[in-house]
Amino acid sequence: MPLLPGSMIRHSVLKCLAVLLLLLAGCAQSPLHVSSHSEQWYPINQAQPADSSLTQLLRPYRQGVDTQMDVIIAHTDIPLTKAQPECRLGNFMADAMLLSAQKMDPKVVAAISNYGGIRVPYIAPGPITRGKLYELMPFDNMLTIVEIPGDTLQKFCEVIAHYRGWPVSGIRFVIDGKKAKDILIAGQPLNGGRIYKIAINDYIARGGDNCDFLRKLPTRFSSVFVRDALIHYAEDLEHQGKPLHPPLDNRIRYAE
Repeated sequence: MPLLPGSMIRHSVLKCLAVLLLLLAGCAQSPLHVSSHSEQWYPINQAQPADSSLTQLLRPYRQGVDTQMDVIIAHTDIPLTKAQPECRLGNFMADAMLLSAQKMDPKVVAAISNYGGIRVPYIAPGPITRGKLYELMPFDNMLTIVEIPGDTLQKFCEVIAHYRGWPVSGIRFVIDGKKAKDILIAGQPLNGGRIYKIAINDYIARGGDNCDFLRKLPTRFSSVFVRDALIHYAEDLEHQGKPLHPPLDNRIRYAE
């Protein structure tokens, strides 16, 4: 079979490319659409046999994760429970967030976390594993510092009062009905004309839990996971030979 001259080969290639481009252009002008769909649920429970090949594939990874999660990083000498308007689990979380944020910025005066962020109801007295703190805070929320004017912080406290109490550190107030009264920040009465640096998580900073009014405030998003702040706080106590013993000290209380 005779060989084609180079110019003819190039011409054939260019023709093929031109046809391909025309076909692609036609597809772009006529996008496909889903005309119908169907759904089917596949329940997974103990009655379903394990997939031995998948179990074998995951075994080395699971062993590595279990080894890390089973490490004891702290001890508590009291039950840690979840409750409102104040609880030991919440105070532990807020105190850890405040300390971690103050390492980034010493001018941070308080910390606030949402009540729904506490994901376990109870930790028994005794050893606390890394895995248990992952259960307590399974989300990859990041520690965030927000500069909040005093009048906006009053509104923030009103939101907390509406929800009947959130974990706080450096803040005290009374919930009267659904209003926040007698607010103290770092031991001083709330000043409506002052700017306060408050540590929160990025979920709240982005407007979560009806906190849209925080979204436009000056904000510093850190690379610190809230979960890691909890772990480091607990580890530091363990290294000092101290138990994790968050107090209940009437940070938020209901009016009598």
